[in-house]
Amino acid sequence: MFLTAIEPSLSQRSLRTLRHRLLLLSLSGTFIVLLSFGIIQKTLYNSALEQGRSELVRLVSTISISVAQANKRNLVAIPTRQDNISLVVVDNNLDVLHGSFPPHLATELRETLLKNRNNIDGSLTCEHGQQSIMLAYHAMPRLNRMAVVMVPKMALLQEWFRGLALHAVLFAMILAVMALLSVWLWIRLKRQHIRASDLTVHFSDVENSLSNVGCALIGWRIAKPHAALNLRLNWPEILGQSNRPELATANDFVKLLGPASYAQLRGALIEDRWPQDRIAAMVSLHTDDSHSQRFYLTATRHVEQGESFVTILLLETTDSQEICNPFEAYLQHSPEPAIAVDLQGTLRGFSAALEDVLGDKVHFAIGTPFFDLFTEDQRKEATKTFADCISGQKPSAELIFRMADKNGDLRWLAWHCIGPLDGVMLGSARDVTEFVDNAEKLREALTRIKRSNEELEEFAYVASHDLQEPLRMVTSYTQLLKRRYSGTLGPDADEYINYAVDGAKRMHKLITHLLEYARTGTSGDQTCIDCNEVLNEAQADLKAAITETHATIIHAALPHLYGDRIALSRLFQNLVGNAIKYARPGVPPLINIKAVRDPEKPDFWRFTLHDNGIGIHPEHAQRIFRLFQRLHKDEFSGTGLGLSLCRKIVEQHGGEIWLDTTRQISDPGATFIFTLRGSEEGL
Repeated sequence: MFLTAIEPSLSQRSLRTLRHRLLLLSLSGTFIVLLSFGIIQKTLYNSALEQGRSELVRLVSTISISVAQANKRNLVAIPTRQDNISLVVVDNNLDVLHGSFPPHLATELRETLLKNRNNIDGSLTCEHGQQSIMLAYHAMPRLNRMAVVMVPKMALLQEWFRGLALHAVLFAMILAVMALLSVWLWIRLKRQHIRASDLTVHFSDVENSLSNVGCALIGWRIAKPHAALNLRLNWPEILGQSNRPELATANDFVKLLGPASYAQLRGALIEDRWPQDRIAAMVSLHTDDSHSQRFYLTATRHVEQGESFVTILLLETTDSQEICNPFEAYLQHSPEPAIAVDLQGTLRGFSAALEDVLGDKVHFAIGTPFFDLFTEDQRKEATKTFADCISGQKPSAELIFRMADKNGDLRWLAWHCIGPLDGVMLGSARDVTEFVDNAEKLREALTRIKRSNEELEEFAYVASHDLQEPLRMVTSYTQLLKRRYSGTLGPDADEYINYAVDGAKRMHKLITHLLEYARTGTSGDQTCIDCNEVLNEAQADLKAAITETHATIIHAALPHLYGDRIALSRLFQNLVGNAIKYARPGVPPLINIKAVRDPEKPDFWRFTLHDNGIGIHPEHAQRIFRLFQRLHKDEFSGTGLGLSLCRKIVEQHGGEIWLDTTRQISDPGATFIFTLRGSEEGL
């Protein structure tokens, strides 16, 4: 186990091999140095001889000029010896004319001349016993003379000998350094060998201790997941499976991870995408086909010589000893779909409820942008909105987006975000698909109702307008009958004609009011208006009725409103007109109008209009606002559209109108309450 748990270079066998290799390397280095020294010196030796030979040839050529110019008497005046150089002048038969020439040199020179008859210059080296002489000649056949220069070979190699001594010193220093380095490495290997031996002795105790605490260590090269683990401690013994040779590679370990754990660690352990050099997580490992066990895993990445390695520590845990980040605990216990997203928008974790909604694809979203889970048409908007949450700002829009669930159906999820906390934003969601679908259906229904109302209003307007002409003709002819035949056809005929005339007038009035009801609110021109002025305009329109009934209208200062001036004038005119119309016999109408801030809606004003008339029973509080509803058909004339028109005007201004039913029935009069939106000017 020790040999598989530590670097192979620390084992005893490997250390012995390294020692042999070091010895072989040292001997090889020494041989190469010595061989290089010999080759260099041989090259320098040959170069020195060649340079000396060239110098002798040039020297003899120079001396030959003096020899050629001298006669026999002056020839003896030329010096024959200087330093180690000797000069000999001979004739074409090699007989000495000046100087001394050893016989054996003459013999070798003659042989050289015979071989090189066409050359007048040349050189040769003569060996005689332990003496070696190099000579150079220059022949002058026409003058029957030849100049020969001789020098001992050793005299030409003096510079080479000095270089040889210097090179020998340098190479000796190199050999000394190599020897010292070999000795130092030898000592280091010996110490490493001793250390490895100590580790071997104590390693078994360490492994037993790790086994007792439920801990295991494994490691491998990320680029070689199929190779054997280069670090393996208490593995796979920690799984209770000590005899499983197939668990010897990184791929074998990865295959044991549960789907969620695999998705969480895939980027780091397989694809070498690490958010940081150390990660930690709770993982599930399959101990067999039907069982799994929870472990706390820490993975550390380190790089050596450009190659990535990973070391993993596994620690056994129980359900009550789960070790995890705070967001993992939140996700584990969240009953709702929940996520954990880092500051870059990358999905770090999710709850089981989200997995139930989205299926297995959420596992492969770990380590990828979270926003890719949304539908493509909402992805850009979701990215922008969630970016505000990640940066700690209030989102600029509601976090309600669509996701495709595991069956491919679209689900609407409403998100609520918290954080970021320690670089992680937490989010939980509610499935609002049914609510959104119902809202969409309601929106469509409201659109249809609005379109239907518009069509009905248009129909009422057109019908009322088109009925005006035939009704005008009926009214004209009934009045003509009354004027022409009144009193001539008998009392029954006069009564029938009166019924026809009255019916035509009521029909004309009804159509006029219906046309007004249909046209109310269609102008849409809303401005800031003063209610005091609007009430004065309504009183001016009712001046005749007010004067006739001696009615009194009391009101405090009324506020400024934002609305349609004509419609609001009609509202006050109808309410005040009804109060005058339904007065008690013999009692002058008294109408009191006031306005206060609505306690439930501060931006609205609550108006109260109270009269002292005949009053309205509370059971008719809803009926009186319906179209064509009249409570006193025989006593009072009318069309039953007045209060319906008031309700339409108030509702088109965003308010409400109702009859106050809290007053005692015995109290005279009726009280109408309605609310209207105020303007910024207030009172």
